[in-house]
Amino acid sequence: MGKLPFDVFQKGLIRGEERMPHDPEKAYFYVEHPEEGWRVYLRSAVFIHDLESNDLKKFVVVKKTGTKTYAPTWEPPKGQMEGKDGLAHPRTHLLKIIEENGRREVEEEAGLDKLQNMQHTGLVFQGAEKDYQPNTYFQYHIFRAFIKPGQFEKAEKYFQWRKDHPAAVARMKRDRREKDAIAWFDPRKTRMMGRWSPAIVAMYLNAFT
Repeated sequence: MGKLPFDVFQKGLIRGEERMPHDPEKAYFYVEHPEEGWRVYLRSAVFIHDLESNDLKKFVVVKKTGTKTYAPTWEPPKGQMEGKDGLAHPRTHLLKIIEENGRREVEEEAGLDKLQNMQHTGLVFQGAEKDYQPNTYFQYHIFRAFIKPGQFEKAEKYFQWRKDHPAAVARMKRDRREKDAIAWFDPRKTRMMGRWSPAIVAMYLNAFT
């Protein structure tokens, strides 16, 4: 992870947005230190558990659209904060804005809403993408939340409906088309995707199980 996570909640940071070369359609939100010069793009990851279970190894994961279920294409609901979200309420505490971003990512990627007892775990995963400028990083702020019995099954039915109605899915906005299945995490059956998801899951499990 490199440097220890910067304190993105300190006063006096500049809030801004920028379009990235790999995804010019969106402008992503960042905070920047006016003197030290570091910049951090903010992201959220949410570990969702069954409200009636004490097993923190059991959490919701979603699968990248169009991939095989056995492939390493699963991850907890997570995403980057867009500039329009971070800049819309300049006086709102940044933690509240990140939490709202996490709730929206969960609803878009997992079809789950009405999350219970959502809170920041205190864990922050900081890294840098290959195309970032020097002194530029991202942070995943890791949240925990719970769902009531029946919500997971409802989400499963929602994804089955999507599978049966591809034309309707094609009309959805991009963010809602990124994932096409939901499951409870299983280290053998739902293998983590990409560079960051395996490390984020390992961080969470090492901290709390």
